[in-house]
Amino acid sequence: MSEETLDILNFVAEERARQDAKWGGPQHDDQHSTADFCRYISNYTGWADQMADMGSPLKARRRLIQVAALAVAGAESIERKQRKREES
Repeated sequence: MSEETLDILNFVAEERARQDAKWGGPQHDDQHSTADFCRYISNYTGWADQMADMGSPLKARRRLIQVAALAVAGAESIERKQRKREES
């Protein structure tokens, strides 16, 4: 894995921690459906596209990191919900 990839993955992990601190972590995330996460990701992707179109690659990059962190949050939520179903 390249150094750039590792750097970006670290930024995504930092963004996940920021999101958890702001919104409440798994308890908050698990109240949302997979479709909700897809909408959030779509919205932030749109913002990234707008920033890129405006010639702001660093702002676009920040939004893309948020998109990646939201995708991780959604996948984590799916995993937790699946684990709960299997334990029942």
